Amino acid sequence: MHKPARSLGQRIVWACVILALLCASLFSFFNVIFVYTVEDQFFRHQLMDEEKRQLQQPELVVPLSAAMQILLSPQDFPADLQQQFEPNTRRTEYSGLEGRHYHIRSFIHPSAKEPVWLVAEVSSQLVVRPIRDEMFLLYGISTLMMVLLAAALGFALARRATRPLTQLAELVQNNEFSPGFASVFPANEIGVLADALEQNWLRVQAFIAREQAFSRDASHELRTPLAVIQSSCELLLAQQWPAEQHQRLEQIQHSSRQMNQLISTLLAMSREQHLGQTETIKLAVLLEQLVLDLSPLLEGKNIELELQVSPDVQLQLNPVLLQMVLTNLLQNAFLHSAPGTIFISADSQQLQIQNPLHDEDQPTELTALFAKGRQSSGYGLGLGIVQRLCQQTRLDLQLHRVEQRLTVSLIWPQL
Repeated sequence: MHKPARSLGQRIVWACVILALLCASLFSFFNVIFVYTVEDQFFRHQLMDEEKRQLQQPELVVPLSAAMQILLSPQDFPADLQQQFEPNTRRTEYSGLEGRHYHIRSFIHPSAKEPVWLVAEVSSQLVVRPIRDEMFLLYGISTLMMVLLAAALGFALARRATRPLTQLAELVQNNEFSPGFASVFPANEIGVLADALEQNWLRVQAFIAREQAFSRDASHELRTPLAVIQSSCELLLAQQWPAEQHQRLEQIQHSSRQMNQLISTLLAMSREQHLGQTETIKLAVLLEQLVLDLSPLLEGKNIELELQVSPDVQLQLNPVLLQMVLTNLLQNAFLHSAPGTIFISADSQQLQIQNPLHDEDQPTELTALFAKGRQSSGYGLGLGIVQRLCQQTRLDLQLHRVEQRLTVSLIWPQL
């Protein structure tokens, strides 16, 4: 099991950091807007107070503030203000040259024919601009402190919240389960998950124990009577018998060998342990021996056999499993082939077995369990067993049917 690119704890820490950074940024932004708005409102109210004072006088008088002056038209504005002035807008704040800053307000006085202008140069009264750099530095330091605090809190929270989940993940990854392991986890969602895992693990362990017990019992209880049957058949076949009785004894002997092979196959499939080391196998020798052992299946049938195997083909596979696979494939072809010729060919890439089919043999899925032809007297398990054996030996089993001919391809694993 690979390690995740980003753990759940890291995601929690990053979420806390991003949230703190967002909150600090929004706070700083609105705080800057607030202080500038308060400062502008202060100057605006100064101009409004001066306007009220002027309207109370019959003639225009000198403003109380030395920073203010009354001008009769925009042409009288200071030069830097005239350059920035926008007459058709409601803008009342302008920046001039050499650090000057203006606030303006127009009103109608009874003594003047045209609107007059109150112009206040407030650069000496600005509060925010002189401390702007220090204010931004303070905001930056505050934001950094909030981010660090959020990261520390997020790390502590993530460590505390994800520690049980991390322990459970390590148990699953390392397969270090033991009875009662769920009791060490807290009584929350993680505890529920751990308890469910423990219950399922106990069921799996019980199933494995039953399977191992069955394998031991089957290996002993089934092989022992089969060995007795085979030895008895060998002793009886050594004697002189009429042809019909001799044929019956050979059928019993072959059936017992077939049953022994089937038991070995099923037991091999039911075990998880590694089934021995691979060996160098001469394919031609193995196929010739298997064909010779299974040749009694072709007696009395109108079937010919053609074997084309290169003598220099060698495979690096488990000999036991390979023999099981080949035996099942050859046995399936010999038992269920229609009259005709069975072609067996092999090279360094693959093995192919081609046999004719009966007209009634039309299974929908040839490797599915219980799929078989009408002429078959078995249970339809042969190719399904072979398919599972191939999965254990890294062999690729492919079946192709063209008209009334079945081609079974067994592709060797490429090194």
